[in-house]
Amino acid sequence: MRKTFLHPYPYIAALLLLISCSQDNVTAPEFSAGGKLARSLPLESGQIRLLNGVYDVLSGSDRLGKTAVVKSSGSTLSIFTGKNAGLFVLQCGRIDSSMVFEGYWRYTQSSETGLVRFEIAADNGGTSLLSGTAPTTSSQFHGILGDGTGEPSIPVTLQFNRPLKDTTFTILAHRGGGRNSDRLPASENSLGMMQIAEGFGANGIEIDVRLTKDGIPIIFHDENFSPRLVNGEYCIGPVANYSFAAIRSLCTLKNGEPVPTLKEALDVVIAKTTLRTVWLDLKSPAVIPAAAAIQQEYKQKAAAAGRTVEILLGLSSEELVDAYTKANLPQPADALCELSVNDVRNVNAKVWAPRWTLGPLPAEAGQMKAEGRKTFVWTLDQKEFILPFLTDGKVDGILTNYPALVAFEYYALQ
Repeated sequence: MRKTFLHPYPYIAALLLLISCSQDNVTAPEFSAGGKLARSLPLESGQIRLLNGVYDVLSGSDRLGKTAVVKSSGSTLSIFTGKNAGLFVLQCGRIDSSMVFEGYWRYTQSSETGLVRFEIAADNGGTSLLSGTAPTTSSQFHGILGDGTGEPSIPVTLQFNRPLKDTTFTILAHRGGGRNSDRLPASENSLGMMQIAEGFGANGIEIDVRLTKDGIPIIFHDENFSPRLVNGEYCIGPVANYSFAAIRSLCTLKNGEPVPTLKEALDVVIAKTTLRTVWLDLKSPAVIPAAAAIQQEYKQKAAAAGRTVEILLGLSSEELVDAYTKANLPQPADALCELSVNDVRNVNAKVWAPRWTLGPLPAEAGQMKAEGRKTFVWTLDQKEFILPFLTDGKVDGILTNYPALVAFEYYALQ
């Protein structure tokens, strides 16, 4: 059980609104025969990155709201909207001097989805953007979106307003990208989910670490195997009762993926994403020595790959803090502590992570910043409670099940 120090927050009743009981997955629709992208050339990542910015919605505001945020992640372009926490995930290409983007849209807190296609024509900025010139207020996305698998026909136009402000703010996707109950295309804490979290707006992930019977750290949230998270009638009860080989042979995650090891997860983060932060939510004291050793190994692997990835050992209880202190780790470990600021100092944690219901706590967060530490809050999923942390607080990051929502609120904020 997580311990928090007492600063009551008036919005605590909102916790009752955060749980969705539905487990219906949203299947992302696809264009037949590969759409226009099938006859396009790929864009370079630098050309896609030039499009980052805040855009005015000139048409389609009934679906998107008045403002949209465009953000790249590798070869993918995402669009976040203010209305209904909208999310567009687009693949990118070029045809002659025009840019073409195709993919799907969805409202992240419902099951509504559909196809979408955008183009930046040569005379709307395509030629200059392809040559490496930054967008101007004349740069426009012209597109169409649809519902479900139907051919899109609803017009949408986005016009560049301004570049994104500082992008160092940490947006962490909960359980690798979100909960199974959030209608996602991959299982929580799966390798596939970790690879698509950036498209949802995250630049970091939180994943849950448990120890198998034979001492292998795996990524799994619950203490027990159950139909909530796994398929397999012979895999039931405490995770700690099973060897890793038994887990791999007896069950899969809800969408058929294998239960990953911590090493597999960090390999994916380093080799297949540009994620900057990994919060390891350690689920038992016994996992600390193995997780700390892997943390040091993968810090070196990331450096060798030319990547900067912050890997944090998450300490959420007094029991974990005591075990971490007594572990006598051979090297200083980068830790994240969810308890009081004094506990953070006692273990010399790099990050303080209070529960969001305690409020923005600008004084304490300011103290952490003055000491060279960061403050992340968890797990924050509603617009009206996100904004105070971005305006009144001094937090450095937010853990959320809806990174698209946090991304829009952060980047669109003046």
